[in-house]
Amino acid sequence: MKLHSLGVTGISEAFPQTVAVDFGSLGPGLVALVGKNGVGKSTLINCIFAALFRQLPGQKRSLYDFCTHARPEIDLTFSVGGVTYRALHKINPQARQMESYLFDGQGTALTSGKKDAFQEAVSKRVGTPELFLASLFSSQKRTGNFLGLERSERKQLFITELLGLERLRRISAAARERVDAWTRQVLSLEGERKGIEQMLAAAPEIENPDALAVELETVTQEVEKIELERHGLAEDLAGLREKEVERKAIESQRRDLIGQVSKILTAAGNLERQLAEDRKFLARQAGTADITGQVHAVDGRIDELHRQMEATKVIETANREVDVRLRAADVSLREKRGELERSRRESAELQAVPCGGKGWYAACPKIQRSIQARESLPELEKAILTLAQEVESEKARLRVLPADPGNLMKELEQCQRERRSLEAVRREQEERRIVEARVEERNLTRQRLMEEKASFERQAEELANDLGTFDGLDNRISEVNRQLLESASRLGQQRQQRERLIERKAQAEQRLRQIEEARERAQALETQLRQTRVERDDYDYLARAFGPDEIQLCEIQAAGPAVSAVVNDLLEGCFDNKFEVRFRTQRPRADGKGMVDDFDIEVRNKTLDRICLVDELSGGQFVLVNEAVNLGIAIYNMRQAESVRHETLFRDETVGALDAKNAKEYVRMLRRAMEIGGFHQVIFICHAPQVWEMADRILYVVGGRISLDNPADAAA
Repeated sequence: MKLHSLGVTGISEAFPQTVAVDFGSLGPGLVALVGKNGVGKSTLINCIFAALFRQLPGQKRSLYDFCTHARPEIDLTFSVGGVTYRALHKINPQARQMESYLFDGQGTALTSGKKDAFQEAVSKRVGTPELFLASLFSSQKRTGNFLGLERSERKQLFITELLGLERLRRISAAARERVDAWTRQVLSLEGERKGIEQMLAAAPEIENPDALAVELETVTQEVEKIELERHGLAEDLAGLREKEVERKAIESQRRDLIGQVSKILTAAGNLERQLAEDRKFLARQAGTADITGQVHAVDGRIDELHRQMEATKVIETANREVDVRLRAADVSLREKRGELERSRRESAELQAVPCGGKGWYAACPKIQRSIQARESLPELEKAILTLAQEVESEKARLRVLPADPGNLMKELEQCQRERRSLEAVRREQEERRIVEARVEERNLTRQRLMEEKASFERQAEELANDLGTFDGLDNRISEVNRQLLESASRLGQQRQQRERLIERKAQAEQRLRQIEEARERAQALETQLRQTRVERDDYDYLARAFGPDEIQLCEIQAAGPAVSAVVNDLLEGCFDNKFEVRFRTQRPRADGKGMVDDFDIEVRNKTLDRICLVDELSGGQFVLVNEAVNLGIAIYNMRQAESVRHETLFRDETVGALDAKNAKEYVRMLRRAMEIGGFHQVIFICHAPQVWEMADRILYVVGGRISLDNPADAAA
């Protein structure tokens, strides 16, 4: 896998906005990431891992917890085997959802955004995250590093991922399953063959099918004879049953007629009681006179009273309106007369003035009012005359009421009481007419019921005479049933005997066929058994050949020295060449007889001639040995024919525990790894100027930005 470009938006506080890196323009070689602590150097290369595997390496928390933007994104373009791909993640931290897409070089989507489809597509092209962390990605904290794993985890990862032996294991397991299946089939065939042999050896004496056929023919003829006899009896019984049905129908009709007569008698009795009650009611109502004329007279008087009251109300309303106008005119007349009186007094005062209101005193307000009063006298007199005429006119419009409303109301109430009394009498008369009509109707109904009763009684007598023709029918039916039961018993015995003969004949024929088929099956089993054993032995050989004791063991034994040679080549020059690494894939048995499968990494101190395990090294020693092991595994993986070719390595501050000398040896190791492994780039993070100055390209990370020309800020 080779990197081309990376775009990151809103991942951690270091990159709240979009930042992009064009790895393709940097060219091959060592690329150093430089900057202060916390500016996002580790986050940058961790986002490459997250772009492939949807998770930051070494973090227990989800990627959503590191988002600092409303719509974070990770966009990585890379190539595998010359084929370009683009991984794009659109993250929604609030909903904790992530859409993951993988595109080809033409921009065609290879996945639909779902997690499982994306991970499967990436795994096919770049391998598993365990392989990526164990060889390509090295961290100072050992998180995910090959040597940072437990011994059992190292062995499992080395065998399954780095050597690809999981495929051999699956082949061996599949072959073993086929061996078990063929073994079960062999056992089944052998059991079947043994059963056939036992059956043929213990076969009992078989009856003669021909003799059984003759006996079966005799019994069949007897069965047919009894069936003919039963058929005749059944026809006789069917005729008797028809007569029985006819008799039951007549009996049912006669019972219905008797029931109808009983119902008619009950209904007639009810009618008699009702007629008696109606006659009593009519007797109580006798002698009541017709009051229709009185009702009409009272209704006419009530209507007349209503008309008089309405006319009175109209006159009262009109008088009230006239009275309102009359009062208003009277008030206006009194006001005008008062105003006329005041004007006359003021005009009289003007006559008492010597100058007559002229000369120097003409402007006096009082003289002015007197002059105005004298001038308004004709107009006021005219207005008073008009108002007086209007008052007289309104008085003339007042009308006298034709009658007292109170007396009219009292008379109306008296008429209404009389009307209610007459109405009660009228209802009683109507009820009497209804009862008279009902009495007449009930008399007609009683007469009709009596006629129906006589008719039903005649019909019931005729049906009773018809029933006499069915005397002795039950005895004849019982006799035919007895004969049918006897014939059924004999027929059942003969049929049972026939069934037994049929079964014995079929068993005899079946046993003859079984013996013949068993002999033929025994011959076929021998051939099938030989072929099945051959298949079982072939798959057993395949399971053993691909098992842990043969091909897998050979692969492990061959990989150990090969990886060890690469690691030691990379360690040359480090720590004065005093360390030598060996991948141990076997160890002696406890009893000293032979070797057993094992896996561990031994480190030999050539100066002290002492061997220890890699976990026993000090911090600085572990860093270089760890890097050599990881690089060696990555190089070995590159050389495997069926492995994914990773052309980019990542190192996250792995030189922090090294002194200046060994830090430079570490850079030399990286260049040696690129040389023998054929890597395109190695991207590493460091804080030592003497180390990053040895890189081919330097990327400065400052203030959420990445550049190639800001060494002063990065080094500060």
